[in-house]
Amino acid sequence: MIIKTLLAGVTAVGLLLSPVAATAAPAVHAKPTTLELDAGGAKVKVKKGNQLQIKGKLGAQGGERQLTLGLDVFAQVRVGASTWTNIYTRSCAPNSTFTAKLTIDASADLRLYFPGTSVYASATSNIVGVVVI
Repeated sequence: MIIKTLLAGVTAVGLLLSPVAATAAPAVHAKPTTLELDAGGAKVKVKKGNQLQIKGKLGAQGGERQLTLGLDVFAQVRVGASTWTNIYTRSCAPNSTFTAKLTIDASADLRLYFPGTSVYASATSNIVGVVVI
């Protein structure tokens, strides 16, 4: 009787000390997105004071036709080796496209950036070199 009680006690302590499997819901991974920038080429020349028209498209991979409305995309510039700076924000239209006109005063690299949400992953467009003459 003492051995059975001792064995039951050791088993109970073992169950208390053993790791418990997590039962939390699996993490939701954001869907990949794509971001396209059309400013007229990989390198664009603009006269100082003139506007640069850019067209962009925020898309989803995997056959989705369009993303949720109201997602903000940022136009960013980098002059020299400094960090990217937001210069313009635009919400996507119902077809996930947008057009913006920007005035850039100095030569810089330009890109579009989508910071992402819990549903859609962040995305960065190609980089366009803007030369102000």
